[in-house]
Amino acid sequence: MRIPQLRMESAFAQLGLNVRKPVQEIKQPQAEMNLSQKPAELTIEQAKTELMIDSSQARSNIGIMTPMQFSDSNAAYGREKWLQAIAEKSQEGDRMMRIHTRENAIAEIGREKGMRVFEGGYRPPSTSNDEGVDISIQARPASINVKRNGMSIDPVTRSPELSYTPGKIEPYMIQYNSLKIDVSGSQLDQMM
Repeated sequence: MRIPQLRMESAFAQLGLNVRKPVQEIKQPQAEMNLSQKPAELTIEQAKTELMIDSSQARSNIGIMTPMQFSDSNAAYGREKWLQAIAEKSQEGDRMMRIHTRENAIAEIGREKGMRVFEGGYRPPSTSNDEGVDISIQARPASINVKRNGMSIDPVTRSPELSYTPGKIEPYMIQYNSLKIDVSGSQLDQMM
């Protein structure tokens, strides 16, 4: 006798997914610095340099004198001649005092004075090797002023640009589930 058998065939459901990934885009626009530099101001002031040239000594050396120099020169010449005259008179007095030498001192002195060549009076002082020009320079320093005007910064910031496309998942059925049951070995073969 045949024992009826129960045969089952089953198939699992298969689910498929269509996946669209999300897309996120970030763009960062460049910022602007906007720097501006104002030029510095530089001022330089140069004071005048003083140059003094004194040629009075050089003029005096060649005989061209100022009134004061001429007066001083004449006074020195007069003093010199005065001292010479005093010395000469002193010597003449000493000669006349010596009567024991039997010299006729008065006649001799007169003859010497008569024979003396005329000396010519005033002579200007002799020239010197020194040029006699005094030069002096008084330099004054330069005045330098620097004014810094600085710089200015005016930054412009920009926010990032965001764009987002959300993802999407769409399910679909690849295979539906199924169950087949067969009964065999009985008189009746039936499908259920």
